[in-house]
Amino acid sequence: MPLDVDKLSLRFLRDVEPTVYASFESGRTSLDEFLKEDAHAYDQHGLTTTVLAFHDDHECPVAYFSLSTDSVKLSGVELTDLGLPFSTPIKFFPAVKLTKLAVLHRLQNDGLGSYLIDLICGLVSDTPFAVRLITVDAINHDDVIGFYAKVGFIESLNHSPARVGMASRETLLMYKDLYQ
Repeated sequence: MPLDVDKLSLRFLRDVEPTVYASFESGRTSLDEFLKEDAHAYDQHGLTTTVLAFHDDHECPVAYFSLSTDSVKLSGVELTDLGLPFSTPIKFFPAVKLTKLAVLHRLQNDGLGSYLIDLICGLVSDTPFAVRLITVDAINHDDVIGFYAKVGFIESLNHSPARVGMASRETLLMYKDLYQ
């Protein structure tokens, strides 16, 4: 049964004691370790901002995400897909990078990740500076790529494995256009 999103609240990691999120387990070791071992230092030094999602019915966070600034180079059909009614000399388009997104293991596949992507798009769109895209270096696993594709991300052609002559990559750059 999906979570009642009306019972969700967000808190910056910097405002939460580490003991509160110590039991968070997403099922992906790298995401869990980042939250528990590195997220605070990344936040403290201006590399990412991590946000914890809490639900009234759960003691520990039900999810977290980390964001940082980014830019992405688009070319060819990707530029055409932006639908700009004018030509621009911009080579790198303003973006926000979703550096981490994790949902509590037992709550995965209930729509919380999709809800958080929509929430992040809203937060990013409501900033006082220009942001056109959200990017993610998606782990190159079918379930991860499938999730991001389902919520509107597409693979960047500039980083496509076929385009750079690599059979396999650990991550794939994907982006979502906030204006489409």
